Amino acid sequence: MPASADDLFAAAVAVHQSGDLAAAEAAYRDLLRAVPNYAAALSNLGAIRAKFGDEDEAVRLYQLALAARPNFPDALFNLGNIHRRAGRLAEAGELFRLCTQAAPDHAPAHFNFGVVAAQFNMYAEAEAAFRRVTEIEGKVGRAHLRLGEALHRLGRPADGVPPLRAYAEAFPDDPAGPFQLALALAAAGQAADAVGLLQTLLRNAPNDADAHNALGLAQASLGRQDDAVHHFERAVSLKPELAEAWSNLAVCLAEQGRTDEAIDALRKALEVRPDAPLIHSNLLLNLNYSSRVPPEKVRDEHFAWGDKFGGDPPAAEPHPPLDPARRLRVGYLSSHFRDHPQAGLLRTLLEHHDRERVEVFAFANVQRPDSTTDALKPLADRWRPIAGMIAPDVAQQVHDDRVDILIDVGGHAHGINLLTFALRPAAVQASLGGYPNTSGLKAMDYRITDTLSDPPGATEGLFRETLVRLPEVPWVYRPPADAPPVNPLPALARRPFTFGCLNNSSKVSEACLDVWVKMIQQTPGSRLVLMGGQSAAGQRRMADRFMKAGILRDRVQLVPRLPRDKYFAQYADLDVALDPFPYTGGVTTADALWMGVPVLTVAGRTAAARQGVMLMLTLGLEEFVLSTPDDLPAVAKGWMNRRAELAQLRAGLRERVAASPLCDGPRFVRHLEAAYRQIWATAVGARQ
Repeated sequence: MPASADDLFAAAVAVHQSGDLAAAEAAYRDLLRAVPNYAAALSNLGAIRAKFGDEDEAVRLYQLALAARPNFPDALFNLGNIHRRAGRLAEAGELFRLCTQAAPDHAPAHFNFGVVAAQFNMYAEAEAAFRRVTEIEGKVGRAHLRLGEALHRLGRPADGVPPLRAYAEAFPDDPAGPFQLALALAAAGQAADAVGLLQTLLRNAPNDADAHNALGLAQASLGRQDDAVHHFERAVSLKPELAEAWSNLAVCLAEQGRTDEAIDALRKALEVRPDAPLIHSNLLLNLNYSSRVPPEKVRDEHFAWGDKFGGDPPAAEPHPPLDPARRLRVGYLSSHFRDHPQAGLLRTLLEHHDRERVEVFAFANVQRPDSTTDALKPLADRWRPIAGMIAPDVAQQVHDDRVDILIDVGGHAHGINLLTFALRPAAVQASLGGYPNTSGLKAMDYRITDTLSDPPGATEGLFRETLVRLPEVPWVYRPPADAPPVNPLPALARRPFTFGCLNNSSKVSEACLDVWVKMIQQTPGSRLVLMGGQSAAGQRRMADRFMKAGILRDRVQLVPRLPRDKYFAQYADLDVALDPFPYTGGVTTADALWMGVPVLTVAGRTAAARQGVMLMLTLGLEEFVLSTPDDLPAVAKGWMNRRAELAQLRAGLRERVAASPLCDGPRFVRHLEAAYRQIWATAVGARQ
C-alpha cells in the first residue's frame, strides 16, 4: 500500500528532527513533487533553506505555503523572522501579529511581536504581548524580563519590578535580570535598593560601562552627585560611544556649577547620537545657563533642534465650527503636574478658567504621580495621563479630543513634550511659562510673554514663535500657604549684612561668580549665602573661587539643596538676594520676595535674562534693577547703608506681592483667555 502524503511528511519531519538537513530537504522535495501545495512541507523546506542562508528561496517557499494555506501559523512566524533579521521590522511585526491571530497560544509569535513593538516604542502593545507569553508558558522566562522593561518604558516602573525580580531570581547567572531590575527600582523611587544590586554587578564585572551608568543614575537620584560623576566618568572612559552616560554626566556637572563642561559633555553625546532629541534639548537648556554663549548662538541652536526634529509640518485645520466666539478647547501639555515650581501656575489655570468659555484638557506627562498630581487631576475637565506614550500617540489623542489650542508648559526643560508639538496636532500651538526661550519649532505658533520680559522690538529676532504680550505679567506666582512669617531685617540686629542666592547652582555662571567675588571684595562687613546644590565637590569649587580672591571662608556660606521648609527658613538670614545671570530666577525670585527679601537683578537682552526685571518692575522696585553687572558692587554697597529703608521695605513686601498682578490668578487667566481668543480668531480668519 503506497504511503499517504501525511505519512511522507511525518517521515520527512523525523529526518529533519534528526539533524540531517540535506536528507530532510530531499524528502520534502519528493513529497512536494507529488503534492505541490502541501503547506507544511513548503514551510519546513523554507526553514531548511533559511538555515543554509538561502533566504530568498525561503521567502518564496513561505509565500507558496501561505498561498496554499492562508494564515498558516508556521509560515507566518518563519517569514516574520526572516523579515526581522533583514531589518524589515514593520513587515515582521505584521506577520507576527497575524500569526498570533491564527494561533492565539503561539508564545514565540507573541514574544517576537512584543520585541518588534518595543523597537517601534509601542510599549503598550509590547506589554500586552509579553504578558500573554507569561500566561501561555505559565513559568518564569525571558518574557518576564521584557515585560518589566516595557512597563518601565511606559512610566510604570513599580509595576515592572515584580516580573523583573522574578526573572532575576530564576536566572541568577544572567546579569540582564538584576540590571533591568535596578533600573526599574531606581525609577520607582527605590534607588537605595538599586545601588546595592548594581554594586554587586560591578564587583563581578567592574568594566561594565552600562552598569556604571545605571549606578550613576541611582546615586544621583539619592543626591550623591559626586559619586554619580565618578561612575558616569568611568562609563564614558570604558565606552565612549555610550551617549546616555555623557548626557547623565552633563546633568551632574551642571549641578556642580560646571555648566560649560556640561555643554562639552552633551556635545560629545550628540557626536555619538546626533538624532537624540532629548539629549539635544538638554544641551539647549544648559546653553541658557552659560555666560560664554551669545544669545544669537543660543537661538541658532534652538532653531537647529526645531529643523531637525520638527521640520515643516503641514498646517492643521481648525476644528469646526469656525466661530471666533465659540467655547474653546484648550489643552495644557506638561510634565509639571506634580510637585514642581510650575505646578502653582498650572493649578491657577485649572482653577480659574471660565468654563463657559473654555474647556480645559490636561495632558499630564508625569512619570511618578504624587499628592500634587492627585490635587490637580479633578480640576481639569479632561485629564489625560500620557506618561510612556510616544509623540504620535499623544498627538493622536490631542487630535481626537478636538483641542483648539495646545499649550506647552516646560519647553526644553522637558523636551520630550515638544516632539508632540512638532507633529502639529492642534491648529493653534503656543508656549507659556517655565522655559524662557524659543522652542525652535516652526509648528509652535506663539509664545505668551509680556512687555518687560520681551520689550517690543528687542527680542523678536530670538524667537521662531510670534510673541503675544499680555498686558501685565506672563505668569503668576502661587504663594506657599505654609511659608514662615517675614522676620525683621537681620542686619538691624548688628549682624553682618547678608547677600544670598538660593537658585539652582547651575544658574550661577562664570561671569556671575566673577561679579559676586568683586561685590564681596568691595563690601566690607558683608557675607554671602549660596545654594551649593547636592555636590560637595561643587560647593568646594565655589568656596575655592572666593578663597583664591582673598575672601575668608567665614564670609561665604554654602548650603546644600534644602527641603522645602528649610529652604524658606533660609531667607530669614538674607538682607538682599542676588539674581543669577544670564538665566535669571523665576519662581525662586518670587519666593525671595514673598519672604520679604528684595532681589538685585541685572537687565539682560533675552527673556531668560529679564525674568528678574519683570518681577522687580511689576512691584515698583526699579532701584533693584541694574543696567550692567559692573554696577552690582556699588549698588550692593549702597543698600548696606540704607538699612532702615530696607527694613521698612521688607516689612511690607509680602503684602505688596500679594496685592500685585503676580498673585492675581483670576485676573491673569482673564488676560490669557483674551489672548487665546485673539489667536483663535486669527486662525479662523485665515481659513475663511
